[in-house]
Amino acid sequence: MKRILVTGAGALLGQGILRSLKVSKNAYYIITADPDYRAQGHSLGHKAYLIPMATDPGYLPAVEDILQKEKVDAVLVGTDVELPVYAENKQRLEEQYHVKVVVSSPEVIRIANDKWLTAEFLKAHGFPYPVSALTTDKEALRELRQKSSFPYIAKPVDGARSKGLKVIENEQDLEEVCSYPNNLVVQEMIGEEEGEYTAGCIVVDGKCRAIVSLKRDLRDGNTYRAYREGENPYDAIICRIAERLGVEGPANFQYRIKDGKPVVFEINGRFSGTTPLRYMFGFNEVEALLNHLFGIEEMTQPKLRDGAVFRTWSDIFVEPSQLNALKENKVLEGYQSQYFPFSV
Repeated sequence: MKRILVTGAGALLGQGILRSLKVSKNAYYIITADPDYRAQGHSLGHKAYLIPMATDPGYLPAVEDILQKEKVDAVLVGTDVELPVYAENKQRLEEQYHVKVVVSSPEVIRIANDKWLTAEFLKAHGFPYPVSALTTDKEALRELRQKSSFPYIAKPVDGARSKGLKVIENEQDLEEVCSYPNNLVVQEMIGEEEGEYTAGCIVVDGKCRAIVSLKRDLRDGNTYRAYREGENPYDAIICRIAERLGVEGPANFQYRIKDGKPVVFEINGRFSGTTPLRYMFGFNEVEALLNHLFGIEEMTQPKLRDGAVFRTWSDIFVEPSQLNALKENKVLEGYQSQYFPFSV
């Protein structure tokens, strides 16, 4: 039985990875790691660990201790802030602990984690791109004004889930966001008449082996409804972007349509919060990538079904003894909980 470490057990991404492992046809021994003893995902694994925050100097030593003790076969990263740590240390970790670390190169993570660099990458390589300008770049702001009209969107270059987003309606708004030090990028606002898409890609050996694109509706920056309506005409160009970027393993691309072309405005160099939704359409991307990495089955484009997924809340009940044991000991095997799903 392969032993899989999933970090960020309390994050939506980490939970999505765990859900995908739990519904896999394969049996895995799942180890969870998170700084919070109350992280929901701990209840989805076999053994839970408390670790420092990714920004803490003790983070990587704590993870390495788990890799050594648990003889981990693969690491799946469940939060954005952890990605640079694993990207920078991937080769050493894999060689030292004989583990597969699922993460792209530091350069891919650097570009994906920065919306300005994402737009610049797309522009430099001839792909459709959102016209963008940093609030400190007067020349780029002039170009933005020439190429597109109000309204614009201003957002942190490293933001996610619509946090810190501002709508720029006029010159006064634009002057205001440029009047103080910030890390905002101002971009053209691309309409959503044709919908917004989220595409999950798996790239292996430089080739995009699988892609699942879904239309989506957002609430609080997260996908809460997703749709598939036949083959997606934009998949080929998204695959080319993923390959040119140099993705290794999973990546997520969010885009809207302008002049009949997909304009990517955000890249995530990882699995995504919609990863478990793709399983419902017919593709467990976590299982498929692990099968490929472990030599069980070669990665191929999946056959998918059409339909819609509506996200709902469900609940997990945990006894105080379990919470206290994990909090005090920082490790708990055989985590006991009671899951209350919807009855369908």
